This record gives sequence, structure tokens and C-alpha cells, in this order.
Amino acid sequence: MLLVNGATSLYYLVSDINEELDRFILTGEPEAIEYHVFPEEKELKMIRHFSRHGKIITYRSQQIFYMHRSVTIKYLEVSDLDTGMVVSFIPWFMLPGRPFPVFAYIYAIWHYHNTKKKSLKQTAAATEKLFGIDGFNKSTVSRNIKAMEGFINITQIDKPLSAGEHELPSDEDMAKCVTEILTDCPSIETLEAAYGERVKQLPKPIGQTATVKEVLSGIPDGISKIIKDKGTDGKKPKDLRNRPARRNNEESERGKRPPLFDNTVQLISTRKEIISICKQLVLDAAITYHRFLI
Repeated sequence: MLLVNGATSLYYLVSDINEELDRFILTGEPEAIEYHVFPEEKELKMIRHFSRHGKIITYRSQQIFYMHRSVTIKYLEVSDLDTGMVVSFIPWFMLPGRPFPVFAYIYAIWHYHNTKKKSLKQTAAATEKLFGIDGFNKSTVSRNIKAMEGFINITQIDKPLSAGEHELPSDEDMAKCVTEILTDCPSIETLEAAYGERVKQLPKPIGQTATVKEVLSGIPDGISKIIKDKGTDGKKPKDLRNRPARRNNEESERGKRPPLFDNTVQLISTRKEIISICKQLVLDAAITYHRFLI
């Protein structure tokens, strides 16, 4: 699950993250304002391993905004002075330089297509509500739809991403692989030559390129329906009184009523389900295509 970014930078997606960080992602209830990616014991073990092999170890950090909070994710970066190669160990849900978790972007893209491209604004509102991301707007949805389309075109993906469990390497295998890459591969070109399909595994398409909705079809349709339809319980009844029509400018000045969402318990259940599914989609994209999902 090494992902290339630039001439000498690689990212290793970590699926088995620190328990406290995992709890925060699933529940949104913070125990800290800063989280390390690895459990302490594993992190110290990795530091000792890379130090023995003469690698340079540093910490990097990135802020993410989620559930109305800003937290800092602290991750290891390992480099080799001779080759110049750098590997960063980031959690599966983090996109370098992006402010929100990847599952928020995936949900927004999927929601828009699953609701038949009804409204960018409504999709943004649903994503904002579900993941507690203040300021998630329709322009963000639009940009990430284009990013997803780019992912599909570049990888020539022609089948849905898998939402099933994936077999992942052990900690020992991961550390050994990263050490070899840092030592023996002075460039992305030599990395590709040495590891071949293990680095660049872009399968040839067997049919027509899939659509965004098809690629994300591992997400059940029902998850999109967190905004209640008009006339459902909790909505004010329709005013049947005979009144003169309101002029358009008066309608726009008053504005539309905000959407009505599912109750808190339902939202929590939906959020946990989408996060679990998105994790597998992200890992499948990384394992199969060696690219970030968006």
C-alpha cells in the first residue's frame, strides 16, 4: 500500500491505527487534541528498527476537521540520506494537505450521484451534518467529483471497488519492505523497476470505464437518505389556507427552510457504517491501483 507522490515521496497507508484515534474517528468523541497514528509500543518498535538500519526518523503533523473539532494527526516520516527517498506513515483516512477525512469526500461524491445529481447544495448539507464538518460546501463537492472522475480515468477502473476485508502485511513485513525501498531505490523509476506490479498495479480494462456510481456501488443506497422527504414526521404540515401568491423576490428574501435530518441515533449508526465501508474502499484502491481514492 505504498502510494507515490512526487519524485522521491511515498505514503504508506496505515489501517491498524492507534486505538484512541480509531475511537475518535468512529465516535467523534475526542480524548485528546493530538493523536499519533501508531500505538505507542508499535511506534517505538518501528523507530528502533529504522534507527538500526541508519534511517532518519522525524515526526510530521497535519490538522483535520471533523465532528466540529480540529485535531492534529502526528505521523512518522522515515528517510534515507543516500537515496533521498522518503516514506510517510499516514492513517488510512487522511489525505495529505486535505482538511477533512477521506470518508467525508467519498460520501459526498457518492451521495450526489446516488440522489441522481439532484443538488450539490443538498449533498453538501448532508455531508456537513453527518460528519460535523462546518463549511463543507457545494464547491467542495464539485471539486471532489472531478477528482474521483480523474481517479477512474487514470486507473481505467472498470469494476466496483471492493468493500470486503483485505489481507494486509504484518508489521515485520511492512518495516522490511520500507527499509528495502529506502535503501535500494534512489528514485520512483528504480522503485518501479525493482518491484514492478507491487508498485504500479494498473490492471488493463476488460470493458468500458465504470461510472462514479458504479465504482462506489459497495455503499448501500439507503445510506444516502439521511435528509427526510417533505411530509415526513417532524415536518410542519402544509399550509392549505387560500393565500395570494408570494412574489419571487419575497420568496428569495425569506429563503428556503433548512433540510430536516434523521435523528441523532440514526445519524450515528449511518456514520459508523459509511466509515467502515469507506475504509475498505480506500484500502482496495491503494492495494489494487496504488493511488489515493480521490
